[in-house]
Amino acid sequence: MRHRVLKLVSALAGCVPLLALAQQPPAQEPAPGPSRNWTRELTLGAGGTYLDQQLIGQVNITDPSASRIAWGGVVSVGVNLGQMWNLSIGTFAGYTTPATVIQPFAALGWTPNINWAVSPFLSVGAGVTHVKWRSYQVTSRYAAHIGAGFRMMLSQRVALRLEAREQYETYRDSTAFPNAVFNGTGSLGFSWFIGGASRRDSDGDGVADNYDRCADTPSGATVDAQGCPSDSDSDGVADGLDRCGDTPSGVTVDAQGCPADSDGDGVADYLDKCPDTPSGVQVAASGDRAGCPGDSDGDGVPDLQDRCPNTPTAARPVDANGCPVDGDSDGVADYRDRCPNTPAAARPVDANGCPVDSDADGVPDYRDRCPGTAPNTRVDAGGCPAAVAAAPPPPVEAGGRAYPLPEVNASIALRNVTFRGQAVLTPAARSELNLVAAAIMATPNSRWEVGGYWDNRGTPARTRRMTQLRAGAVRAYLVGRGVPSASIIAIGYGSRNPVADNTTVRGRARNRRVEIRRLR
Repeated sequence: MRHRVLKLVSALAGCVPLLALAQQPPAQEPAPGPSRNWTRELTLGAGGTYLDQQLIGQVNITDPSASRIAWGGVVSVGVNLGQMWNLSIGTFAGYTTPATVIQPFAALGWTPNINWAVSPFLSVGAGVTHVKWRSYQVTSRYAAHIGAGFRMMLSQRVALRLEAREQYETYRDSTAFPNAVFNGTGSLGFSWFIGGASRRDSDGDGVADNYDRCADTPSGATVDAQGCPSDSDSDGVADGLDRCGDTPSGVTVDAQGCPADSDGDGVADYLDKCPDTPSGVQVAASGDRAGCPGDSDGDGVPDLQDRCPNTPTAARPVDANGCPVDGDSDGVADYRDRCPNTPAAARPVDANGCPVDSDADGVPDYRDRCPGTAPNTRVDAGGCPAAVAAAPPPPVEAGGRAYPLPEVNASIALRNVTFRGQAVLTPAARSELNLVAAAIMATPNSRWEVGGYWDNRGTPARTRRMTQLRAGAVRAYLVGRGVPSASIIAIGYGSRNPVADNTTVRGRARNRRVEIRRLR
């Protein structure tokens, strides 16, 4: 049994260095409250003392039922001298069949830190052992001991205490007792801490000053076990003060830990595609234009600068003010202007951007010298009745039939009208247009539009220029064949209004066409 006690003592003693390393103060620091430094400690416990066989024999205990273990209780009082040292006095009193054992002692204890939640300790001390059985009794000359154990705090003032001691003793009758008698004692009980200094926490972060490695923590900051502000997103602003606790790494933040927003538009600088937005401007919250002024009509001009905020898609591209382009400045945007090159003298124009012809004689008002010509009167180039009214040329027959022209507000694609290069009519195209000219001149007081169209290859500006050139070439040829110039206009529509699929060669060929439309 004694060997088991020795093993217990050795095991506890061997654990002390390991416990001291494992029990780092930050991990074991209890909640703020009274410190156990300089407290008085009262211990009550129960346990047993294992008596050396030689001591049992010398007391003349001959009872065959006699036990070498004396079971009883232990009581001690002490004072904790700061965080590491402890002085105590106490006694063990127990009974073993049939003897009484009393062991008063005084001890000096050492612990890495008595304020830890689990604090291992070592102790050394001195005392005596007194054993009495009937009329036989013996008292040691002195008893020195070494012990080990630990306290486990159950609250700020109460701890569970486990301790084991090995005692070396000598007796007055050195001839009767050997100098080396070993008794072992183990006990389990409770300790109460009385008094003690208040634990000081200067910065109020919940970590006592004697453990606080960051003594000037700002109020409200969340701290780690060492009393230093924790910063989970590593932005330099302590948790508890950080209003944006998940800021991405490397992002510049303000004093509140939120990503900086230099222009105050509600979009952080690291996401803001337009970091210099003027104050008060509504911006896009996300996407490719995050932090940029809104563009509600998608014309590429921010609403802040857009004087025409509801521009339709067909009107693009727009000018710098976000308004549809009006190349001839006649007040009708190009995308609706059927006469895009109206001269300044022709203004005002009609809703289609064409010169007004009040008497419908085919000569616009700005060139009409006789503005009140009666309906259906043939006029000359000045809009006045011709001196000799020439009969209209007969329709030119094609295959025995007149060239079919569209009805008012309808259009047809001109057959066989092809070009060499950009806008040079082929012979086949001229032959076709001869028939068209004859048919138009056989329809007095009519007005016409020649429209050029292209496929989807090329930029909008290029296709529009190409189709304008080709439509203009057709108009010029028809005027040269006698069609009144005031009765016909030419417009290049670019790739608008496809009539076939642009993904095939045949479809693209159909889309490259010239149409004639009857306006009146």
